[in-house]
Amino acid sequence: MVSSNVLGCLAIASIYYLVPQQSPSQEAVHPIKVTFAVVVEGKEPFSAEVSCLPDDTCSLAKHDGLGIDLATTVFSGSEAHGELSIYCSPNPCSFRNLRSRMAFFGRRATVDILSGEPDFGVATSLVIRQRPEIGEVLISY
Repeated sequence: MVSSNVLGCLAIASIYYLVPQQSPSQEAVHPIKVTFAVVVEGKEPFSAEVSCLPDDTCSLAKHDGLGIDLATTVFSGSEAHGELSIYCSPNPCSFRNLRSRMAFFGRRATVDILSGEPDFGVATSLVIRQRPEIGEVLISY
C-alpha cells in the first residue's frame, strides 16, 4: 500500500515537471490605456483613449484632416517614461527639441507642436530660427 502512494506521488511530480512553466519573459503583458488630446491652431481639437502594449510603438492618431500621424511608446519598468513621435503632412512639424521624436517622463505630459521640419544631422545653424507654435499634444497613461 505504501509503495502505491509513493508511485502516485512520483507520477504527479513527473507530470508537474513535464508541464512547461512560464518564464518571466513569457508572462502575459497587460495593455496600458493611453489617453491623449491634440489641439492644433485653427482646427477642431480631438482626443481618444487607446490600449498600448509596453515597449511597443503604438499609433495614437492618424488624422488625415489635420495631416498628423502621432505615435507613442510607453516603456515598462518602475519609472514612468515614454517617447512621442509625430509626422505632419503636407506642412512639416516637429517638437520643441527640433526633432520628430521626444522623450517624456512621468504619467502626464504636454508637448508643443511647432511648424517646420525637424533638423537632421549634427550640424547646428549659426542663426536660431523662430518657429511658430501650431498646437500641442496632451498625453496621460
